[in-house]
Order: sequence, then structure tokens, then C-alpha cells
Amino acid sequence: MEKLNPWRVGGAMALTVAVISLVCTVAVFLFPDGMVNFVNAWVHGLDLSVLKSDKPWTLGGLAYGLFGVSLTGFLSGALFACSYNLVSKCSVLQRH
Repeated sequence: MEKLNPWRVGGAMALTVAVISLVCTVAVFLFPDGMVNFVNAWVHGLDLSVLKSDKPWTLGGLAYGLFGVSLTGFLSGALFACSYNLVSKCSVLQRH
């Protein structure tokens, strides 16, 4: 098995979640009620519409959220790569 580079996998994951977050941000901005309904379908009957805020959006808030999700994505990707590399060393799990 090929060894994964944690920096590269972390970077790829950070970029992936940043793009998803930006697409989600645009969708919520353009279709706020539609997005609440869309996400409500994921949570098995919970009503998330009560969480909808009337606070105005700020560029700083959006940047802070994007930073947080990107950092979490990077750490998750790097941890995944390290875990993958560790598990791939186990001879029990390798095919011969």
C-alpha cells in the first residue's frame, strides 16, 4: 500500500471543506428557507427552523467560520492519513 502524506491529505481535505462551506454559504444566502428545509430532512424529524437567526451576516464572521472549517478539515485529513499509514503497516490487514 502506498503511504499517504498527511500534509497533502490535510491540505486537500481543508480545500474540499472550504469549497463546500462557500457553496453552502451562497445557498443559505440565496435560499434561506429552502436550505433550512433541506437540512431538516437530514435530522430525522427535528425542526431546525427555530435556530434560524435574524443577526446580519458579517465578512468577519464568514471568514472566521471558513477558517474554522478549513482548520478542522486539515486536522481531520492529516489524522486520516496518519491512521491510514498506521493501519497499512499491520500485516494482518494486508493482502498477499
